[in-house]
Amino acid sequence: MPSASGSLGTFLRPAMGIFAAATLAGCVGSGFGSPVGSAPVGSAPAGSFPAGPAPSAAPSAPASAAGFYLRAWQTQALAPQSTFTRLAPVTISDGQFIDGNIAIPAIYPGPIYVGPQSRPISEVGIAAIIAEARKGGLVADKTDFADAAAPGSVVAHIELKIDGVSRQLTGPMPRGLVPDSAAPGSTEAFERFWNQITSINSWLAADLGQGRSFTPTSLAVLVTPPTDAAAGIAPTEKHWPLAPTLATFGKAYGGATYRCATVTGADAATLLAVVTASNQLTHFVDSTGARASLQVRALLPGETTPCL
Repeated sequence: MPSASGSLGTFLRPAMGIFAAATLAGCVGSGFGSPVGSAPVGSAPAGSFPAGPAPSAAPSAPASAAGFYLRAWQTQALAPQSTFTRLAPVTISDGQFIDGNIAIPAIYPGPIYVGPQSRPISEVGIAAIIAEARKGGLVADKTDFADAAAPGSVVAHIELKIDGVSRQLTGPMPRGLVPDSAAPGSTEAFERFWNQITSINSWLAADLGQGRSFTPTSLAVLVTPPTDAAAGIAPTEKHWPLAPTLATFGKAYGGATYRCATVTGADAATLLAVVTASNQLTHFVDSTGARASLQVRALLPGETTPCL
């Protein structure tokens, strides 16, 4: 685990809008999924895309399906602590579709951690995604489709690995449905593919298995100034469960009063058990008596830590 010396110092006490901003930022352009443990609902209206073929009893995998990887996410010029908990809406790795469209409970204080759901995707479904990428001209040399994006706008990113070749595609966030007639290699073709892969729950419903909660092996953790009481609700306190003190945990991130680290292995399991039973008004107290609040999210397969 990375570490850094120094002290958290005197925490600034930001308004609770920081947490609201983080929650809202995660919703931009991606919509909401279903609560963990229930069958997820696609973000696009039913019938927006043709349903995929039913998986065969013993599908024969095309060569392209072996080692296939896909991740779709978005970025915007916002303070890093405001987008810290935003998950990629789509990750496909090792035959699993991880749905990052999470339903955030409309309560305050809300949970610190809400995990994504994972569903197996058939080789037939993966082959359909590859076919659409090829149809859209997205496996050629061109990778940047965002040249006309307005400054400060949301940028869509797609990492795609087919036959051992990885591509990083960027383009504008679609504002609606894109017709099938989009020319291959065009910005519209990129937007159409984004709409399809972020609607896998409806587009490839027949190629998805039963959903279950995704248990991460790594967590991204942001230590923030302790939150103030709000709406007459007093903060609760819990023991900080990891060995580093809050002042030496990770490294500075997004300002002198924030610290960030990636937590893995047994420490990740220990922390996850605590934060799932905590909320946004929970203060964590370490062995020195220092107090802090946390933002925590899963690190998904193939994702780089945000603590850079």
